[in-house]
Amino acid sequence: MYSDGKRMRTSDDILDTLYTLDFLCAQRKIVAELIILGGSGILLNLEMMDEQFRSTRDIDVNLIATNDTKSLLATLSEVNIDIIGGVMEVPPMEDFKDRKNSFHELDADFKSLRIYVPEIELLACSKIFSTREKDLIDLKETSLLKKCDRDKLLSLVEEYKGYILNINNPDLNYHQLHDILKELGI
Repeated sequence: MYSDGKRMRTSDDILDTLYTLDFLCAQRKIVAELIILGGSGILLNLEMMDEQFRSTRDIDVNLIATNDTKSLLATLSEVNIDIIGGVMEVPPMEDFKDRKNSFHELDADFKSLRIYVPEIELLACSKIFSTREKDLIDLKETSLLKKCDRDKLLSLVEEYKGYILNINNPDLNYHQLHDILKELGI
């Protein structure tokens, strides 16, 4: 069964949707590489660390490569998977293309797909450089930051500051990071 607006609470829920996508892609001779982002990416990462994360309503991905963009986009829409390329300022797109150090491939028996999940620090950065209240709550109230390698996270934060168009925006969660880390004892 694929994502139809129901909340995905576990990695199995996410994988069910991805297997449906893979089945449809195989039928349509679509080959693709995707990166899972957002809450789904965090949920997958934290479950691998024996931690829980809040449920999510969707699977957000970024497209790395495909043999048929038009058909892939239609198929993604059919299973309610959203492409978010261009919505996030960080991590920058070139970091999504360099998979050797920052991503791991999902260990699943896909026929037509290669699915990658970013390291937890990259996903944390997408929330740190957001202005969304939901992302701020995730930073404060989940184990997301506690599971990050502190030095790696702070190094990425320092690097990514330069990519933000308006780093002085007071609504950026970035401006609360120091206090959050202190409150969490990190």
